[in-house]
Amino acid sequence: MHLRCAGRGLTPLSIQPHETAAHPVDLPGQGHSKHRISPMYDLLKGIRIVDFTHVWQGPVATLLLADFGADVIKIERPGRGDWSRAWGPFAGDVSLPFAGLNRNKRSIVLDLKAADGQTALDKLLATADVVVHNFRPGVDRKMGIDFETLHPRFPKLIHASASGWGEAGPDAERGRAGHAQMAAAEGGLFSAADGDRLPAPPTVSMDHIAGLVLSNAILAALVSRARTGLGTQVFTDLHSAALTAHVWDGPRALNPTAADAGDVNLSVTEKTLQHSWRTADGFIEISPVFTDNPVQLICRGLGLPDLTQDARFSDPLVQYENREALRDLLAARLVEKTTAEWLPALEEQGILCAQVLSPQQALTRPEAGVNGMIVEVEHPTAGKLSLVGCPVRTTTAPRPSTPPPMQGQHTDEVLKEIGLK
Repeated sequence: MHLRCAGRGLTPLSIQPHETAAHPVDLPGQGHSKHRISPMYDLLKGIRIVDFTHVWQGPVATLLLADFGADVIKIERPGRGDWSRAWGPFAGDVSLPFAGLNRNKRSIVLDLKAADGQTALDKLLATADVVVHNFRPGVDRKMGIDFETLHPRFPKLIHASASGWGEAGPDAERGRAGHAQMAAAEGGLFSAADGDRLPAPPTVSMDHIAGLVLSNAILAALVSRARTGLGTQVFTDLHSAALTAHVWDGPRALNPTAADAGDVNLSVTEKTLQHSWRTADGFIEISPVFTDNPVQLICRGLGLPDLTQDARFSDPLVQYENREALRDLLAARLVEKTTAEWLPALEEQGILCAQVLSPQQALTRPEAGVNGMIVEVEHPTAGKLSLVGCPVRTTTAPRPSTPPPMQGQHTDEVLKEIGLK
């Protein structure tokens, strides 16, 4: 991991605002016409969020709300600011992970240990709809931004938080630190050990899942306030986010005596045939589902004799018993042609399949551009940056996305808005 010192030479409450607007951009569609990308909407226009979140989990939540048009004001500490500002890779002096998680937000630097910093925060909270953080349980109380402290003073303010292990239980009580991989490990999401192969973490971070859960909780709290007139407290955590990923297989684990002997999460054929296969130029994913005889259809697509006529592969159960032999036959055929050749051949037989792509390849597919998943912004120091866009689209007219803020970029601007400048 690349590390750099961020926020050098910044003085709280003294940062001059910069106005750098991004504009819709044209992206080639790889065979499609060019498309204009501007994935920021006004669905939450007028909603102000005071954002104490940092690194990944919390910023995912506030990024989505910012994409929906909320005024997300990121509160950063003097000096270093958000931890992720110092984590590479970098474009110039800008952390790309930070950039990806913090576009469409404003940044102010407040020293909450100083009287003027506390005064500014109080005035800002009086104008806010939501305050959100991802500190360990109890830290917000020490800072004076916990629900019990704020609710009597700001009864309409929604208090949202995300932690590692929740608000109760042994882990929370001892103040255990949380991390995405820890939550995945103790949330049952590492792959199973297989011989000499150790359990491996999932490729999707629990930070991202927990952040999406938190954004949904905030939206629900806003709806609740519209009905009751009062703010409420909502919270989630990395471990709970990991556990919610078990909604498919979890009921069997929770009801072992009631469950039958069937496989709850995979058909026999899915257990027989792995999902990824090598081709002449890469890899292909094959999903043998939603058909009574997927092996027969795969054979047709691959131009093989019908292997289900072989006694070793005549039905799903014997296919599983002889899975190594079946896999070897299919694998030997698949390496004879390219992925691009196999995809239409298998699709013609009704077999679900896909090319296995790297992140870079995935982000340059035509679908990424035409569905607004790539946004270009003009950063004041890093120049033009391409970032991952908003996965939600609407008939509401979009407006240009703004670049990730420099640390404290909007301090003076926000202070003027709340009457302190």
